[in-house]
Amino acid sequence: MVSWLVIEVASVLIPALRLPEWLMSAVVITGLAGFPVTLLLAWLFDLTPEGVVRTRPVADGASEVHRVARRGIDFVVIGVLLAIIAYLVIGQGLTGQLGARNQSIAVLPFVDLSEGGDNEYFSDGISEELLNSLVGIDGLRVAARTSSFAFKGRNEDIRRIGEKLNVRTVLEGSVRRAGDQVRITAQLINVDDGFQIWSDTYERRLDDIFAIQDEIARSIVDALKLKLVGEHPRPAAAAATADIRAYDLYLLGRHHWHQRSEESLERALELFQQAIDIDPDFALAYTGVADTYLLLDGYGDLTTEDAMSRAEPAVARALALDGDLAEAYASLGLLRLNQDDPMAAELALRSAINLNPNYSMAHMWLGLVLDRVYGPLAAKDAYRSARQLDPLHPVINRNLANAHVSTGQPDAAKRILEALIDAEPAEPAGFFMMSRMYRLYGRLDESARWAWWGSRQDDDGKNHLALALALTALGEFERAAGFLDEADRRMPGKLDTAAARMGLHIAEGRYEDLMALSHALELDGESGEKKAWLGALVLRGMAESLAGDAEAGAERLERALEADASVGMYPGDRLGLLASLAHVRRELGHDRESEAVIDKALALVAESRVAGWSEPQFEGWRAVLLHMQGDLDGAREAFRGAVDDGWRNYFVLARFPPVGELLADPELESTITFLREDIGRMADAVADLESLPPRRTAVARVDARPRTSNNN
Repeated sequence: MVSWLVIEVASVLIPALRLPEWLMSAVVITGLAGFPVTLLLAWLFDLTPEGVVRTRPVADGASEVHRVARRGIDFVVIGVLLAIIAYLVIGQGLTGQLGARNQSIAVLPFVDLSEGGDNEYFSDGISEELLNSLVGIDGLRVAARTSSFAFKGRNEDIRRIGEKLNVRTVLEGSVRRAGDQVRITAQLINVDDGFQIWSDTYERRLDDIFAIQDEIARSIVDALKLKLVGEHPRPAAAAATADIRAYDLYLLGRHHWHQRSEESLERALELFQQAIDIDPDFALAYTGVADTYLLLDGYGDLTTEDAMSRAEPAVARALALDGDLAEAYASLGLLRLNQDDPMAAELALRSAINLNPNYSMAHMWLGLVLDRVYGPLAAKDAYRSARQLDPLHPVINRNLANAHVSTGQPDAAKRILEALIDAEPAEPAGFFMMSRMYRLYGRLDESARWAWWGSRQDDDGKNHLALALALTALGEFERAAGFLDEADRRMPGKLDTAAARMGLHIAEGRYEDLMALSHALELDGESGEKKAWLGALVLRGMAESLAGDAEAGAERLERALEADASVGMYPGDRLGLLASLAHVRRELGHDRESEAVIDKALALVAESRVAGWSEPQFEGWRAVLLHMQGDLDGAREAFRGAVDDGWRNYFVLARFPPVGELLADPELESTITFLREDIGRMADAVADLESLPPRRTAVARVDARPRTSNNN
């Protein structure tokens, strides 16, 4: 009863005081933990006028009626306590879930009914601004723009939309604009039954557009019977503009920004700048400029350094104009992450989340920070929070799927990626990630299939690259070279393509071609991007060591290891670097230095496991390192485990001397035989990619791979 009382009080105080959500979970768990202790003490002791005493056994002469009565009372007490615990666990949890869903809304893109049909950006902007107004309301969960706008132009049932977005109400409407007059019609619909809760029409001059937005938002709040805490939590005057021309340009800029292509981003940048020219104090326009530069790093040809140098003044200006603008803090966080300052990035992103807990990008970018600093396990909660707010956002879903892949949960990743591909069947990024996931977990045939389907879309070359990697792992070198040529044509000068071609040359044993390609890589750390320079340095060092120039290879790999401390490298790649360095040090007769590198690499394996990394290659590298250290039994056990988990990178790594030594172990002969036969079976399955059936008929489970025996 005390636990029940404490939980009831906490359920009121914790949200009111804006304390962390985990605190409520801690209170409930503590109450539950006390239940068995209370039950045991109540069974063993009695509270009497003399104090707490041990329960006396029933005397031998006591009547059977008395004995049965006492047992009946015991069962009644246990039943009551179990009912209380069921209420706490099930009732409170269900109430919390239903309550969260009841106070939730999605704002669908308003329909443009203007006579010329050329004001779509304006109607989209109205929807987005209404969404932003509702986001600031305490206790109301608002589906993010990317997810709600995914239903634009689709005549889908409201109830199905509510189910997909996990909301109870949906706001939809229309905008009719003529000159400086606008008519906005809005209606709020209950998704459970499809009936209208509220509707209204607003006719205003455009110079009063912000008042219209606030008026509609307040009407919706009244309809949902939610209580506003004070005034609107985000003053419109600071982040918005009184000039309708600047506002128009900003809305049109965001319209192009959301399309995420190089051309659309360049156009968005022009429009944001025009808005700033009209109103130099328009804070949101500066966030648009910063966001566009930061996206052009990945979607355009802008280097990371150029993107950061151009985005930083825009972020600073936005924060100077409005110190409570969540979007500006989020952009600052992404900027600091790109500047390799994760501590400052995390601080900025948590500030953004405190200002606006419903801003999904802040949660997603926080996940990127946590992933880099602590590993994928720590990032998952942030990605899940972002996905809860924006369940259909493709980038959020891909990041969460990638975290599942990294932490040894490919089935969970597969479900997310399949849903993503179903929603956007023409988007090649989902196919690329699916191919990568299957390749990491040993289903090379499925990896080739998904990359093939992705390459049939409007692919930028990444699926052609993924297909080449899968075919190289399958031993199909000539076919892999053809797809690499096409990847080079579609995305020339990319380090990933050069790395894949070097892997192909290694698998074929073409070391002269390997060295020729490595010499074409950019090794100037003062120009270009640091990550590309580090990757080129590692590849050159590995190429030189494999081609017999151990001295030059060791020098480059040592430089790469030193640079990695400031740049940061994927742990699986870092293990390959360390294993290569340990090998060349041993080749040069530096046994002590080689042992030190091996110890460092094994420590990295252990640290990676703690951080959540569970891909099969980590156990494969551990097997190689243990074999180099002389722990043959440990190496054999680790190698068999890696093969069971899906390690299939045989043809490339078999050329690496330490791996070749491990594979030559007679006690691993049966495992190696199985490995080669399994790869051969998968190669036969994709011998004719052109004849593959439609995607849906060929999807296989990630865990359908054959298993080997640890008794070999």
